[in-house]
Amino acid sequence: MYEELKGKKALITGATKGIGRGIAEKFSSLGINSVLNYSNDDIAAIETEEIIKGYGIEYHFVKADVSDPDDIRRLFSFASEKFGQLDIVVANAGIELIETPVLESTESDFDKVFDLNVKGTFFVMQEAAKCLANNGRLILISSTMSIHPDSGAAIYAASKAASKLFVDVLAKELGPRHINVNSVMPGIIDNAGVITDQPIEIKKQMMAGSPFNRLGTPEDVAKVVAFLASDEGAFVHGHHLQVNGGSIY
Repeated sequence: MYEELKGKKALITGATKGIGRGIAEKFSSLGINSVLNYSNDDIAAIETEEIIKGYGIEYHFVKADVSDPDDIRRLFSFASEKFGQLDIVVANAGIELIETPVLESTESDFDKVFDLNVKGTFFVMQEAAKCLANNGRLILISSTMSIHPDSGAAIYAASKAASKLFVDVLAKELGPRHINVNSVMPGIIDNAGVITDQPIEIKKQMMAGSPFNRLGTPEDVAKVVAFLASDEGAFVHGHHLQVNGGSIY
């Protein structure tokens, strides 16, 4: 499946944990060469390399803080040096804050979340627009929180709603170059973000909210991302795809 993706060149931010790692493994299994960004966890990068190194693709890990526009530019400069024009960019890096009521939220909380989820995402997508080849793919990993916010998640939900608008605008601006711009909005995903460390009792409560009676997995999200990257997703543009098993927050 997706034979046309073999040999394509991708950049994934936040690529060594959770959903990002799932996408990195999926892309590697499809023969996609990748620049894999991470912020600070060298152990997670080593673990990810162990997963993908057997696929025979070219890959490069780059430590960069994607809340910092200078680091973002350095990341894309490295990718361009190694690969030339990119075919796929996945803007996945983000930070969650979903258990902090408005009255307990601080300016520091706000700045930390918006610096990465909004400012960082904007400049990742800006650099992607510069570095992507015509007919490329730009995919944002958003969240169903952007349309179904829960208590305790005001800052996080607002940040994801803001970044969704970048997709809407760039879909128009990059359309003439036939660069597809879409977002994927995961629901509750196991082994990703704050869900990873939740007790099993809490996870069971979350599962009960799904018609499938299970949580999503990074692989569930990665399959949708691969579809959007493929020729089969060529006419999906400016869209926000929910991957939530029918549940909402």
